[in-house]
Amino acid sequence: MKFFLTSILLTTIIVGITEFFAPIVLKELFLDYAFVLLIWIFFYRDLLQDRSINLHKNYIRTLYTLLLLGSSVTPFIIDKWGSSFSTVYMFTALTVLLLGKSSGRIVGFTLSFLTFTHFNRDVWILLSALLMTLISLRTLENVYRRSDVMRSAFYASITNLSVSILKYVVDGYTGRYELYIAAANPLVSSIFILGILPYMEYASRIYSNIGLMELGNLNHPLLKELSIKAPGTYQHSTMVANLSEAAADRIGANSLLARVASYYHDIGKMKRSSFFVENQFDEVNPHDEISPFLSHLILDEHVKYGRELARRYRLPIPIECVIAEHHGTRVQRYFYYKAKEVDQKVSEDDFRYPGPKPRFKESGIIMLADSVEAASRALKNHSHSQIKSTVENIVMGIFSERQLDSSGLTLEELELIIDEFTRVITTFHHRRVEYPKGEENE
Repeated sequence: MKFFLTSILLTTIIVGITEFFAPIVLKELFLDYAFVLLIWIFFYRDLLQDRSINLHKNYIRTLYTLLLLGSSVTPFIIDKWGSSFSTVYMFTALTVLLLGKSSGRIVGFTLSFLTFTHFNRDVWILLSALLMTLISLRTLENVYRRSDVMRSAFYASITNLSVSILKYVVDGYTGRYELYIAAANPLVSSIFILGILPYMEYASRIYSNIGLMELGNLNHPLLKELSIKAPGTYQHSTMVANLSEAAADRIGANSLLARVASYYHDIGKMKRSSFFVENQFDEVNPHDEISPFLSHLILDEHVKYGRELARRYRLPIPIECVIAEHHGTRVQRYFYYKAKEVDQKVSEDDFRYPGPKPRFKESGIIMLADSVEAASRALKNHSHSQIKSTVENIVMGIFSERQLDSSGLTLEELELIIDEFTRVITTFHHRRVEYPKGEENE
């Protein structure tokens, strides 16, 4: 019912906005309404299967914003300056870059059919808009550089020009300047896209792969601060990043998101870095001097403080989710057993991380990589069989705790992740040849 009411309400708003900018008769208004409602219902089911949409309300808010802006701007511009100035490509491209193909389909097809019904049902306008939408969906899903956006715009420009030439051949009245504008439109739109994108990322905290590439720069203020205040955690995070990226790439997940989120997943440890074993270089453990209950609170705090830093620095929503989810609701067993020595009535629930459990594949991979990397450092035997046995025990242990139920990871993918973790750790601990000692100056 909520889905149906949302569809009706959004459709009413979109059609009302477009009718304001380009008034139409009642029959065409009904046609508009039917088109938009059908598109929304048809693609919204596919949208709900996209796990990222369910992470935060900002995803659906951003989709609504782009859809409403496109419905306002596109008819207005076409009505004032003609179909060659259409902004369908710009809004569809922005949606695909930020929200992915599922959302891009809704925006692209909605704007395409709105322009078709509003402007004399011109099949050439519909053809051009649909082709712009398809090119955006095909070329912008996995882009990592600004030049990839320019390349997509070039393909769109050639396509738009071809449609205009075909229109000239068939109808015989396309103006010369219209051909120039049709060719230039996607190229100019790409400049606007690259200019608007950083502001939308910062405002919504939904980042494209281009934005993630910039956050993956190790000179980011947070990562530099982490390397100074908690150098052991920094090294741990880089190794987790290597493991997560390799595993995500193997199963077809977003390897860039996995790497960048791994860099930031433990930034909360900067606050009390000496309470974490990887930063205890003088073999003095502060936990020996305090109660296990206080130790539990300190470990919990690194998750809360990490989320606070993520919000303060406007890090992407998925990275904040990883910070909260990389321990899931697992039990801090060391301190739990230590507390049991004092009070047998202590419950495991008193020593659980707050969670939630991982809600998307990259988050689940980072949870696994975090535990595997920590365990691999404690291994004395770095043979392939010992490493694989350790990785299997950790991965299947986390799976049996049902920490991965909401992550979307399948058993088949877990097997591939185990193989990739084993390969990376084995490569890292490869045997080195001992060189013979020579003369001092040789």
